[in-house]
Amino acid sequence: MARRGRKRKLAPRHPGGELVRAAPQAFGLAARQPHRVWLPEAKRLDQKAGSPLGCLNLLGVLSNAQYLAGVRYAVVVGKYRAVIETPRAMAGAGRGYDCPGDLKCGREGGERCECRHRKERYDAAFAAVLEAGQRAARAVARVAVHGEACPRGALADLKRGLDALARHFAVKNGSGCKTGSR
Repeated sequence: MARRGRKRKLAPRHPGGELVRAAPQAFGLAARQPHRVWLPEAKRLDQKAGSPLGCLNLLGVLSNAQYLAGVRYAVVVGKYRAVIETPRAMAGAGRGYDCPGDLKCGREGGERCECRHRKERYDAAFAAVLEAGQRAARAVARVAVHGEACPRGALADLKRGLDALARHFAVKNGSGCKTGSR
C-alpha cells in the first residue's frame, strides 16, 4: 500500500524520524549582520564591530585612545542615568542603582555616597567634552552613548570630543585607562 502525503526526502534522520539539520554557523551569521557588512572581512567578527564607535576604530578612523575614551564615557553616562532613573538607565552601566535619598548621604564621617560620586564623575566628563564645543558633545553623545552612526560631516567634531575625553580620562593610545579618581 502506498504512503499518503508527500514523498519522504532522502536524507539522514534521527532515530525518531526527524531530519538531521545542520547547525547554523554563528560566525557566518555574525559576519553577515547589516552593521558589519561594510567592514573588511577580516574585521567583521571583532568584538568592536558591534558598535559604530568600534567600527570607526577598526577602520582606523579613530585611535585606540579615542575609542577607549568613548567607551568609558558611555559607562559614566550609563551609571549616572541609573542613579537618576532615566528610562535608558541600563545603557552601559548594568543594573540600576538604588540611592537611599538621605540628605546626610555622604556627609557622615568617612562615608562616601555612590550616587554623588557618579554625578560628580558625569559632571566632570560632560564638562570636559563640552570644552571641545557643543557640536562635539552632541556627536560624542550620538555615537558613543546612543550607539548611532556618526552623522554626516560630524567626524571632525566627534574626534575633537573624543580627544577631550581621552585627556580627561588620561587614556593613552594603545593602552587602557590609568587607575585614578576619574
